[in-house]
Amino acid sequence: MAAFVLMAGSFLDTVEVDVGLHHYAESLSPLSTLWLPMPFNTIVNFGYVTVGIFWLLRVHSLFTNGSMSADDAYLMYVFAWMVVIYGPVQLVRVVFHWRVAGILDQWFTLPIFAWVGVTCYEIGRTSNNLDVLSMVLIITLSMTSYGLAILHARGFEVALGAHICVVVAQALRVYQRASDVTELDWQRQLAAFVRAVVCCAGFVALKLADWHLVHQLPMPFAVFSGHFWSKIADFMQFHYACQFLEAALAIKLHSKAQPVTSHKSN
Repeated sequence: MAAFVLMAGSFLDTVEVDVGLHHYAESLSPLSTLWLPMPFNTIVNFGYVTVGIFWLLRVHSLFTNGSMSADDAYLMYVFAWMVVIYGPVQLVRVVFHWRVAGILDQWFTLPIFAWVGVTCYEIGRTSNNLDVLSMVLIITLSMTSYGLAILHARGFEVALGAHICVVVAQALRVYQRASDVTELDWQRQLAAFVRAVVCCAGFVALKLADWHLVHQLPMPFAVFSGHFWSKIADFMQFHYACQFLEAALAIKLHSKAQPVTSHKSN
């Protein structure tokens, strides 16, 4: 195990990771202090913990009242816990600018997206039992895809972009296959899907435009930077992804119990 860690450490020396205040526009904020140079980019990471805890409690409530099966609850629990853990990982990266935390931040992002794909895959199956082997293979492939970051300076961006495209395609497939749904279920699922995609696009665009925004519009982006808003878009995309998965799982559960008139056939 120790040899593996040392080997991984030497390989990861080539990974491009943004570390240091000069990578964040909020470093120019008039509210910056010596002990907390990026106050809002620090505080915003608690949003992930809040969203994760909210969904842990909600899934527990749905499971206990019989609105969600044990397997479905497991899928949602794992995703919610991933979001909870992701907050502290980013917090350490922003506060301490530790290279290892930056690598872990990037690496951990991939299986979070992949788990949404896993859940969509399980929703599309007719079997009542989880396909554990496929789940393990998908997550393993997701985590090993971070190896692209070792091979190329933009390898992580390629891996993340591929994850986003696959997950969006999987979610769209789940939505299109939900043929027998009520008007309300159809609207809930569509709204959650659109909001998640918009937040995902906002997350990418605002993060990339961080310095551009502060130069073009110093007020308010010198205080509430593009990176800060990108993090809000980030944890909100997780929230809407959970809404989409909850609606899709509910539709799957109800379709097994009682078929209803399709909205799309009217």
